[in-house]
Amino acid sequence: MKDILGHYSIHSNTMALLPANRMDYYTIVKEPDRDIYVKQPPIELIKQACLERFATYDGVREAVQHYTGFKRKVPIPINPHLNLYFFPTHATNHFDCCWISYYHVLRIEKSLTNHPSSTILFKSGERLHLDVSPYVLKKQMERTLECMEGYLDWQNKSVVVC
Repeated sequence: MKDILGHYSIHSNTMALLPANRMDYYTIVKEPDRDIYVKQPPIELIKQACLERFATYDGVREAVQHYTGFKRKVPIPINPHLNLYFFPTHATNHFDCCWISYYHVLRIEKSLTNHPSSTILFKSGERLHLDVSPYVLKKQMERTLECMEGYLDWQNKSVVVC
């Protein structure tokens, strides 16, 4: 029997949020060596994580759009101080949208099937197969890195030296 949580807080061990859309849970949270089943949908977990940092998802998304120019599939810096940057695999309202933690990804491999799909190899050694092309996932990784670099630039400019 699966333990199903009513609430989950994203933290440094969170590798991915996968949509499940089951009767009793909506998200499978991937952590190193374990899966956690949660009643909230992935986007709600992302929104809650933003609120836990005193920000709204829409506000964070708008700030990233402002600094990067990205309009769709925007990476979300949940907690830059802890390297908690997540990127969506699809449009955020898409049924199959997963959220992947940039920090945990070791590499992205092309799957050996005929249709565009990928395998994410996490630093923990675990693998996650997704029906998303390697090009799209690598592009999302690049966009997340750009978001991270933008945050560091902004942080350095906001330091006032007296």
